[in-house]
Amino acid sequence: MRGRIAVLSLLALVLCLDSSIAAQSAPQAVEDYTRAEKLFAAGHYEEAIPLYEKVLASRPSNLSAGEILIKIADSHFRLGNFKKALDAYRAAVRGRSRSERVETQYWIGFCCFLLGRDSEAVAELLKIPALYPDSGMWVPTAYYWAARASERMGNKEQAAEYYRKAGGNKRSIQGRFALGRAEKIK
Repeated sequence: MRGRIAVLSLLALVLCLDSSIAAQSAPQAVEDYTRAEKLFAAGHYEEAIPLYEKVLASRPSNLSAGEILIKIADSHFRLGNFKKALDAYRAAVRGRSRSERVETQYWIGFCCFLLGRDSEAVAELLKIPALYPDSGMWVPTAYYWAARASERMGNKEQAAEYYRKAGGNKRSIQGRFALGRAEKIK
């Protein structure tokens, strides 16, 4: 019985210390996040990334890991570090709400495209119409870039099919362009 009480007392002490440490680090994390946001807004992405990473390591409860990872990914993307952006977007997608995942999924596919990983780009981009068919403009945009990647791989029939899907109802300029592209590659 005495051993059990000692273990419970020790556990209570650890929990109190842990919450005390978290409470002390939260103001610093909030301050770091605010500084990172200002740097990001000013286009100082290289300086913002380490602050976002610091906040991620000791993030306050009001900030989601997914949101911080998106900022890290967006910073790397704007710096042209597409591999690092891709890794951060992939980590972020798991921590996003369903409505936010579609955009993150798009950036995963687009980073693959920019890295020249065309078959991977097609697979990632096609997740959008498969998983999020009601996501508005993301579906034709995903089809368009899947078509571009397919065309780069020499898969003309597949590219034409995706361009047609991107073209949709021909009402938008982008839709008409995609359908014209489908006709050209036949």
